[in-house]
Amino acid sequence: MTDLHARLTAALSVPVLLPEERDVPAQAASLDAQGRPMVGGGERGLGAYLRQHPQGFIQLEEPQGITASGAAETYWVPIGCVAPSAAASEALAREALRVTCGLATREPGYYTLAIPDSPRALADGAYLTRPTVSRTALGGQL
Repeated sequence: MTDLHARLTAALSVPVLLPEERDVPAQAASLDAQGRPMVGGGERGLGAYLRQHPQGFIQLEEPQGITASGAAETYWVPIGCVAPSAAASEALAREALRVTCGLATREPGYYTLAIPDSPRALADGAYLTRPTVSRTALGGQL
């Protein structure tokens, strides 16, 4: 998981949240002039987080073990790409897949696309595209 997080963080200019950080967007609050959370008012939750990060963000989910053969294990990892519009969410997913899976014709990546996805609305002004990538690990090291 740290490999995937490091690759996406280094290549993209959006926050990349680990599975244990899934509550970060829900706890976001509007900021005052000094950059501190507003007390007693302002927008909270996913809408506030997207206003602070208008290019969107990536939420990595827990890896799911799919197959095992000797020391080799295959894992699927969903990559949640959340943005204020369907087009932005889809573009963020394409960039995340370029970083993780590379280009099929040249520069293949360490991951392969297991399940493609298309954008869907989470809430007003929040869209999710959630492709799933696959990686074979040796000795359980993902």
